[in-house]
Amino acid sequence: MGEEAKVVELPESPEKKRRKLLIIIAACIVVLSLVAVLILSFSPVLAAKKIEVTGTELVNAGKLAESLEPLKGTPLPRISESKVQELLGNQPAIDQVVVKAQMPNTLVVEVIEAVPVAILVDGDKEYLVSDIGKKLRTLGKNDKTKLPKIKASDETKDPEKFKLLTGILSTVDASVLKEVSTASLSKAGFAELLLPKKRTLIWGDASKSALKNEVAKIFVKELNKEYASKTTIDVTNPENPVVY
Repeated sequence: MGEEAKVVELPESPEKKRRKLLIIIAACIVVLSLVAVLILSFSPVLAAKKIEVTGTELVNAGKLAESLEPLKGTPLPRISESKVQELLGNQPAIDQVVVKAQMPNTLVVEVIEAVPVAILVDGDKEYLVSDIGKKLRTLGKNDKTKLPKIKASDETKDPEKFKLLTGILSTVDASVLKEVSTASLSKAGFAELLLPKKRTLIWGDASKSALKNEVAKIFVKELNKEYASKTTIDVTNPENPVVY
């Protein structure tokens, strides 16, 4: 018999060493990241000490900030938008909140409000309403907000019909909308808008709003001209508007 075969262990290839090193580095990065997240999430150094509320017009920023007082002392990374919304409660005028951390200790809450399109007049009360017919807030006697007024009626008490009217108003250009004193919905589901000098703008439904606005703007510019016999413009079909 010959000599027993000897097993020679070959050196590890450079490629294999490189892979092992990369795995070790990646694992270290993950661990350090987790440690950093835990530190930031629980460190009192980054706790909220100041709360700033921005973007408000319809709601009182000071009162909102008071509602968020329980968040003081909570580390900024642990404050979520859902928690902020929970503390603010039911605020019809607020569509969304965006939470931002301003290091080292300030919580900034940006409020995105619903856009009012009309004023609902119900008895001696007036409400700002949104494009979906939601009441955003009650108007005070000295409030100077200029938007079309909608008188409460059987039509406005029907949620779907009221939403239809406010939805149509949301398609009207601001330059035209500011000239509208009152808005109503016909039985056919068309919006009728009352302008100065007893002019009437029959808007129709929410379709073709861009073209309707172009025609309506021209009509509004002509309000001061003398043609008393022509007091109504119908833009229901904006390609062929009718003035009479």
